[in-house]
Amino acid sequence: MANNSAPHSDPVWHLGKTDELLIFRQYTIDALQQAKVYLLDHAAAAYADTLHDTIQDRTQDENVAALTFLGEVEPPGKVAWVEFDYHELVAARVRRGSPVIEHHENPSGSGKRGYLIDDRDTDALTVTMFSCDSRGKIVDPFFTLRFERPEQGGLNSFQPQMHNYMADLLSDRGMAKEEISGRAQISLVDTASDLFIPYALFAMLTSPDLGGIIPTEAVTFSPKDLKTARKFGKSWILGAGKSHHTIRIGPHAAAHMKEQGARLEFERVVRDGRNGPIRHWVTEHERHYRSGKVVLIKGHHRGHEPEPGLPTRVMGPRSEVTAFVFPPKNPTGI
Repeated sequence: MANNSAPHSDPVWHLGKTDELLIFRQYTIDALQQAKVYLLDHAAAAYADTLHDTIQDRTQDENVAALTFLGEVEPPGKVAWVEFDYHELVAARVRRGSPVIEHHENPSGSGKRGYLIDDRDTDALTVTMFSCDSRGKIVDPFFTLRFERPEQGGLNSFQPQMHNYMADLLSDRGMAKEEISGRAQISLVDTASDLFIPYALFAMLTSPDLGGIIPTEAVTFSPKDLKTARKFGKSWILGAGKSHHTIRIGPHAAAHMKEQGARLEFERVVRDGRNGPIRHWVTEHERHYRSGKVVLIKGHHRGHEPEPGLPTRVMGPRSEVTAFVFPPKNPTGI
């Protein structure tokens, strides 16, 4: 996420080193070295997010979609890292009017976002979401989500394991407890909601047609990077995976996104009342006014031509339509 890391790129480490911070960093490095890495481009992340919108339309609980999905999909390995551009994701949500941001006055996002999903523990699955601040620098998360495994299988609801050093750090910097609590709550909602994206990816990777995505394997570190790592003893590079997968969408997913965009724009125009009637013929008729004035309106066309490619509105039958009932035949068959 941070490309070439350097001490000045770490806004947390140089502000306050604690044993808890060191333990969490060591755990993260160890997990990342064993992780299967998936990097989603902005179109692939938006495509997975539209599937989330579709499921949310069928439920009243905003977070139930992602959490329900967890119990049905297995990660591709014991540890997985899924990364996407959060700024581009929010921009795509604004363009399509996603229900995720409908209550936000000025929805915005910055930097990248990554999920570290650890399935090595037999008793629980842990999920840690990392994000960048407005300067593009990684900030330690407030918590790690822990999903207990019930005896019947699947996953129970999560419990957040708080990283107390983050709250202590912000408090030492002068931030009020109410603001710290508010930030942690917003981060908790975001983490639970966007968790659908990596699990939608896992489901598509196991589907016969890949769900419209195109995974491409690429080398993570160049020979020059590895040579430098060996020279300076950068064990976190030498111990990491040699390759990662870049996820893009294929023609099937692109067609879905295009159709959905056209449908949403059509619904928006109709909802806003700026779309007149479809072009049709109006026969000659008289228009009567309250003053007694009568005007003869000649036959003319009214409305506009429907745009090609947009879904057609189908009007239901009117309530006053006459029902035709056929009388039963008499014994003679007439």
